[in-house]
Amino acid sequence: MIDTHCHLYSSELMNDIDGVMERAETAGVTKFYLPAIDSSTTEQMLWLADQYPAKCFAMAGLHPCSVKENFEEELAHIRDMLSQRAF
Repeated sequence: MIDTHCHLYSSELMNDIDGVMERAETAGVTKFYLPAIDSSTTEQMLWLADQYPAKCFAMAGLHPCSVKENFEEELAHIRDMLSQRAF
């Protein structure tokens, strides 16, 4: 089973991420697609994708709820991410 939209890198889940991953695997979830929220969560999202490269796949973007007055800065951040690694 594949979870196509999950924010496993949220602080609530990261406190026990190994346990979260173990329970998900027990439940049959084998892959996780991690949609971006905004630049404030990029580091955690990429760290998780690097820790579980066969299971967690980071996605670049800007969550609709995070579109604020600084949206141009957020879009520049996304362009930077896209130039630095594959998504």
